[in-house]
Amino acid sequence: MVNIIIMAHSEIANSFAYCVEHILSKRISKLHILVVKKTESSESVLARANEFIYKIGSDQEILILTDLYGATPSNIAQKLLKPGSVELITGLNLPMLIRAISYANSGLRICVDKAISGAMSGIIHLGGIEDVK
Repeated sequence: MVNIIIMAHSEIANSFAYCVEHILSKRISKLHILVVKKTESSESVLARANEFIYKIGSDQEILILTDLYGATPSNIAQKLLKPGSVELITGLNLPMLIRAISYANSGLRICVDKAISGAMSGIIHLGGIEDVK
């Protein structure tokens, strides 16, 4: 089973975890939160992240989800990557997270593919500017 880590600033990370557990009406055992504190140095966050992954286990598949490419959590997470073992998707949204959790038992490759397709199919434009009065 894939371990899913939400790596983001505290308000964002905790809110995503709360929302998905509320929607699914259960605690997700393989969902982990790695909070990035605004006042913390990148080196400190990287050290905590490495320790966090070590505790999960080097033999485990891990998918890290961050909110915004180029932001501090994403930049740090990129340093943790091990293709086929520890992978990263940025641009986290709720459909992505639900899909990742739903396919966590299918292995890392399928989990990544389904999470990305869930994120994209979860974006729907209804109406247009001409409809706004």
